[in-house]
Amino acid sequence: MNQSKSPSAPLHSRQAGNLACNIARLKIVSNLAATKSAVGEIDDTNAAAKTAATDGLNSASDGIKTIAKSLLTGAQAPADARDQVGAGLTAAQTALDGLTRQVVILRSQKFRTLPIADSGDDPAVAEAQDKLSAAIAAGQDVVAQCK
Repeated sequence: MNQSKSPSAPLHSRQAGNLACNIARLKIVSNLAATKSAVGEIDDTNAAAKTAATDGLNSASDGIKTIAKSLLTGAQAPADARDQVGAGLTAAQTALDGLTRQVVILRSQKFRTLPIADSGDDPAVAEAQDKLSAAIAAGQDVVAQCK
């Protein structure tokens, strides 16, 4: 049986990664997926924030896909893809934090009759925030571990 091997570009040491680096990479991907799932469960009365969070998560996911493709082809991962991941996570966090701030303002001023959803009663908001925090921490681990 004749098996030919295609030449491959050498992986840069930061890209190949050690065990801790690869675990951190897996954690960001899995926590990002869990965050997307939790955001999908947020009550639709919070549609604007839900859409903004989803858009941010999709952008982060696209950046991760670009980085993964570079890793698989042996190319240098583009810095703008890493920036895209960070910006996407930040956008999602801002959208979810906005839901929390709305509730605090509404409760402190006792304007509970305003037509803004009380996301404090929506456990999916807290779940999404927890999963997003874990994804952000994993992203920071990738930066720290994948040298």
